[in-house]
Amino acid sequence: MNKILSIKALVCGREDFNFSELYINADSGEETLPINVLLLEHRRFGHALVNTGCTEQMKKHKTRYLQYRQRHKVHIEKEDSIVFQLQQDGLDPRLIKRVLLTHCSPECCGALPLLPHYEIVSSAQVLGVLKAGAWEEDLMKQVQPDPSVPIRAAGLFQGDTPVRAYFKWIFDIFGDGSVLSFDLSGHRSEMTGFYFTESRLLYAADAAVDERVLTQELVPSEKLLSMQSYPDAYLMTLMALRRLYREHPEITIRFLHSAHWPAIES
Repeated sequence: MNKILSIKALVCGREDFNFSELYINADSGEETLPINVLLLEHRRFGHALVNTGCTEQMKKHKTRYLQYRQRHKVHIEKEDSIVFQLQQDGLDPRLIKRVLLTHCSPECCGALPLLPHYEIVSSAQVLGVLKAGAWEEDLMKQVQPDPSVPIRAAGLFQGDTPVRAYFKWIFDIFGDGSVLSFDLSGHRSEMTGFYFTESRLLYAADAAVDERVLTQELVPSEKLLSMQSYPDAYLMTLMALRRLYREHPEITIRFLHSAHWPAIES
């Protein structure tokens, strides 16, 4: 009997990417891709989110928002709000009890202030940034979660998993082996991925724009590497994902901006 009953991608904003500038062997030019938030239902713990997407509140701080948009060509409308998306899906936002974070960027956790009651669960690296307020983006100072929100680091996972051969620091999010988190540093020092063991879905956050970096062996350009906090670690993470993709075809890998998702429902 599956512990995770369903996983669904909700579109909470969009971002423009020019593939021909970001990858030296890409054929396509500019595309608009979704900013995904994952809604999952756990048999015991109820509904949880992986990230929250953007919020229109970001636009209220015009200087910081414009500075952010110089690096990230995001599009945010009212209907992109995670609250709106949950309600469209027939779910009361108050039912969200846990938020799992991949890293601390406005695209990933900028809408945390919109959620009414929840706790944050993630790796120790992510929670260290949250507690210290060590944001890489100035805009995060305006959309950070309320200090009263409980945050909890998941315990280390002691069991067997195929991702252990490729990534370090394997954490057990719910304590039952159903959702594992692991280190994906490079884009950010604290970036974390999630592996849903029963469905064999691996969510690789911002380790690449989307899965074409794996299927088409896209090579990052100097411009793309200059946008990463730790370029060398970014390339190491990408190499690990490529090995995993080749050696474990049964695992589906998706990213923050992936447009196509498998239907997962037990």
